[in-house]
Amino acid sequence: MTASPDPHFLTPHGTVPDQEAEASHPTIARVNGVLLDKAFEEHTEMGIFQADLDLARKIDDDVPGYRQALAAQRQFLADAIALAATERQVSQFVVLRAALPLGAAEETEHTLARAHVANPTTVLVARETFTSAHQGIVLAKQGQERTAAVHAAVHEVHWPLHAVHKPGNWSLDLGKPVGLTMAGDPSHWPGDVRELLRAYHRELAPGSMVAVSALGPAPAGTRAAAALEALARHLRRTPEPELTLRDRAEIEDWFTGTGWNLHDPGVAPVSHWAEPPPEGLAGPELPVWCAIATKAAS
Repeated sequence: MTASPDPHFLTPHGTVPDQEAEASHPTIARVNGVLLDKAFEEHTEMGIFQADLDLARKIDDDVPGYRQALAAQRQFLADAIALAATERQVSQFVVLRAALPLGAAEETEHTLARAHVANPTTVLVARETFTSAHQGIVLAKQGQERTAAVHAAVHEVHWPLHAVHKPGNWSLDLGKPVGLTMAGDPSHWPGDVRELLRAYHRELAPGSMVAVSALGPAPAGTRAAAALEALARHLRRTPEPELTLRDRAEIEDWFTGTGWNLHDPGVAPVSHWAEPPPEGLAGPELPVWCAIATKAAS
């Protein structure tokens, strides 16, 4: 086992609500699950509360571009997993802030990995208690092997990577490359992502890949800026009230001196990986920045 700092060393105060807070408020994962269902014309009931449906409807009315931003980031996540599997032969994946299982088929990020790897090892890391529990139920029901659901936040670096899972008492082989995804997480975690990437870099083997996406700011006075203000206002009803917007220059700095080598085209708009929003989108396209990087051999 490699050494790592205290898993709470990066924790900003107030970003880890307890189960009671999740039960009494709409949450990011559940609201996003409702909106992804709508984007992909799916229907998911597991894990969704009435409060989540109500907030999702308000966000969709006031910030229609957010649903499209979520769908685009899901496509980026799928592309990042495909890139790691096909070009780097990575077969182990850690998905931070993994989503609720999607649709009637209850697709998870493990489903995305299985499209490219016969027998992938996948750890789904959910920030929320109920979301993690539902992921575990689905994986068990589907009889998925070498998959696990772990309840942890993005800053708890050590636990998701070193946890021992049942059945079989297996864990990740950290002597081999891992595909780590952080889709959307920096938008809802106000900490220092540069230091976070350094911490994951220390834990992972050369050849490992990291994929990151985050909402960015929009120029003042634009429709997109107004939409982001409305989104931030609605998300204050959740246990994670801090919407943190990350601009391109900040995201580029995350990879400077952290040991991660950016892939072309560097930090790029999500439209580089996903289709543009439909012509009939009622509101503005929201800015989303994405990047994929590899840990080089030392």
